[in-house]
Amino acid sequence: MADQELKSKVEELIAANQVLLFMKGTPDMPRCGFSMRVVQVLDAVDAEYGAIDVLPILQPLREVTAEIADWQTFPQLYVNGELVGGADIVEEMYESGELTELLGLEQPAAAE
Repeated sequence: MADQELKSKVEELIAANQVLLFMKGTPDMPRCGFSMRVVQVLDAVDAEYGAIDVLPILQPLREVTAEIADWQTFPQLYVNGELVGGADIVEEMYESGELTELLGLEQPAAAE
């Protein structure tokens, strides 16, 4: 069972940020290739987003996100309080234009 105090904090963070990325590392220094790919996509569309480094409390966060969104792997991108998905889903949505539509942004010409 997930730590309820941590779960409450995670739910607050998700609610407080229109776009929130749970990732390994930071946007300036991703610590895994999947996290780096999501950061690159978000940067390509010039999205404003919050980011949380999951590595310091990886296992407790896995338990919390499993309860919140039934998803245990990272990165995880949340938009408007809803889980969008991980790296593959974010990249597919970027390529199709769905991500920029969801974020209310313009699709970069290079991605079209």
